[in-house]
Amino acid sequence: MSTPPKKKRRRALGQNPAIRASRRKELIEAAIHVIARHGYAGCTVGRVAQRAGASQGLMNFHFKSIDLLLEAAFNHLADEFDQAWKARVAEAGPEPWDRITAMVEAYFGADVFTSEKLAVWFTFWVDSGLRDDFRSAAVRVERRYHRDLEAEVLRLVPAKKDAATLIGMLTALVDGYWLQALLYPKTFKPKQAVRSCLTWLRQAVENAGQHGRNA
Repeated sequence: MSTPPKKKRRRALGQNPAIRASRRKELIEAAIHVIARHGYAGCTVGRVAQRAGASQGLMNFHFKSIDLLLEAAFNHLADEFDQAWKARVAEAGPEPWDRITAMVEAYFGADVFTSEKLAVWFTFWVDSGLRDDFRSAAVRVERRYHRDLEAEVLRLVPAKKDAATLIGMLTALVDGYWLQALLYPKTFKPKQAVRSCLTWLRQAVENAGQHGRNA
């Protein structure tokens, strides 16, 4: 006896890796939109399913709980950020300032730096229901980036301590610009933020070099 078309189609949907991966990505992107608009507390299965144009049953097929969906959304943003700055650095060439510029630009690139994604990153950082669960994962994302950025700065300054200090200050500057972008999205200019970060860093590197020569 032949299998009814409806069951056959549902089985194929579940077994086809490409379809499953595509649908899973759609649900993750829908979750990012919902978190940005409604916050963590407002991220419900119903809202995400509606945004993705999916049934709640399909949501449950891919994600057994809302916590697993939130984890997938965080990992999606983290992977996207890693890929963005690594791709820019790969194209930048061997010179340290070119590589540093590529890494700073990655923070404000269109593939990472959107109003929705900013809102979701801040939600993971500050929401009391999320920050403890994701603090360690967020630190790992930053450490991967900072390790490579510090290595480039260390090629320009006399001591590792100097490089680590400058990276800490640059991070605070970038985080401040991200907050400005979240608060003033209509007037914030990403290219100007990149220029300001690099101008400050060049001056700081020069000062560190002078201090090292005078020591």
